[in-house]
Amino acid sequence: MTNLHGAARRTTSALLSLALAASVASAADLKIENLKKTKDAAAPLTMEEREQARPMPSKEVSPEQLKEMQERFRALNPNMLDLKAGPDKQGTLLRGVPEKVDDPSAAAPYWSAGRLTFRDNNGIPSACTAQFVGDASVILTAAHCVMDEETGKWFSDFAFERAYNDGANAQKVGWRCVSLFDAFHDPAPNYAYDYAFILADGADDEKPLEMTTGSPADKALTAIGYPANFGNGRFLYKVDGEWSEVVDGIVTMKGNPMRSGNSGGAWFTDFKVGGGAGENRVISLNSHHLEGNTEDENGPLFTADTSRLLAHVADAKCLD
Repeated sequence: MTNLHGAARRTTSALLSLALAASVASAADLKIENLKKTKDAAAPLTMEEREQARPMPSKEVSPEQLKEMQERFRALNPNMLDLKAGPDKQGTLLRGVPEKVDDPSAAAPYWSAGRLTFRDNNGIPSACTAQFVGDASVILTAAHCVMDEETGKWFSDFAFERAYNDGANAQKVGWRCVSLFDAFHDPAPNYAYDYAFILADGADDEKPLEMTTGSPADKALTAIGYPANFGNGRFLYKVDGEWSEVVDGIVTMKGNPMRSGNSGGAWFTDFKVGGGAGENRVISLNSHHLEGNTEDENGPLFTADTSRLLAHVADAKCLD
């Protein structure tokens, strides 16, 4: 077993480096749930199944459901403040217009992202977006891309194709285990905890992305994903938008119309193609939207609990 303890400590340190004091508190009642790949696991998806995998349908919630989720997050985090982004420093961005990434393998941050395929709880080959983060063998995606939030039933047969582009990829890895928080589905679905980490059976051939907690330095955000409504889930797209608000653990990104298959795709602050240290930090991900809203997307607020879950997987404790 690869020793990931040093990497996990560095990862946790990086995650916490920009956290605001309000986001440091950890919800004591949160429990980590793990799924470990077993020797008798079903055969992985064939190439044909992966290519025909349906983009995971977007999650929609009513205003009443959203309020209930926020109230449950607040009950677990009574002292956490609702955070605002700093002043917008990038007013020249073209907002809300997805653009195709011609070659995801050519530059950061695109080359660490890719297409995650799996069998859902009904055995249907499906696809989401994911990315290597923090540790060379850890993949971040939406929790609803690894588990049915209504039943708590795990999905299976995960495969990640880094820099996927219309059937081609720069690297393909399988999985060893996956972890999320029980609050994602218990006692009811809560997209404030719609994130999960997968321990891959291989390391990122490129430098994995850095995560951060709290709020971004400015309002400008860039989201990525493999949406069905742009490119039919076969090409990586990016869209520039802005951090609108965060209320009780759920962030709204204005100007993000990507739908179905984009779930799990990262939201970046300090976005720069080819950027290095301190740039392209992952601040949230594509999770869900209000019913009838075709222009904006919601994502979970990353907190100290997110850091704890990442360290748990980086340390391979999901295999225990």
